[in-house]
Amino acid sequence: MKKSMIMMLCMTTLLIGSAEAKPRPRSKISLTPSHESLLRQNWAIDQMGLVRIQNEDELTRLVEQGVLVALPSNNSLAIARGLPANRRYALPLTISFLLSLSGAYRAEFGKPLMVDSAVRPRSVQERLRRTNYAAAPADGETASSHMAGTTFDISKNMTPTQRHWLEAMLSYEVAENHAIVENERACYHIQVIGETQ
Repeated sequence: MKKSMIMMLCMTTLLIGSAEAKPRPRSKISLTPSHESLLRQNWAIDQMGLVRIQNEDELTRLVEQGVLVALPSNNSLAIARGLPANRRYALPLTISFLLSLSGAYRAEFGKPLMVDSAVRPRSVQERLRRTNYAAAPADGETASSHMAGTTFDISKNMTPTQRHWLEAMLSYEVAENHAIVENERACYHIQVIGETQ
């Protein structure tokens, strides 16, 4: 009887020990659009010391100065036909992130990612806000991050398997503090985060 009690205690200890040794699952990263997400996006822009582009003239000047660079169009990245030519730009760190993400997507699925939107000056954001109630404002602590050149939108026109894969990749980037992502109705809104002050 004593021997069986000792064996039972040993087995219980082993079971408890092995249960504690198992890695706990990471908490799920939320990609849901929120007020908090907009606040974080604007905080990151301020910490990176970036300006918010006010109008088309300022956008043109930043392109000419090389502050903003053109979105590449290659076998891993496509640009929506409806995106005006003067808004197919972003910061170099944003382009680098986009190239890495689209290259991985192409390697996995043999198809390019589709960019629906990139840099957007305040004047455009104000017009968009009048017709799209879900668009972020052009001013204040929740202003659109598109105005800083840090952000692009990826079309959700893909299969459930492709969306699941992309969401897993983006969740990793969010967890590593490389990006802030919102899973919107028709697109993935992705703000790339660089060095903060």
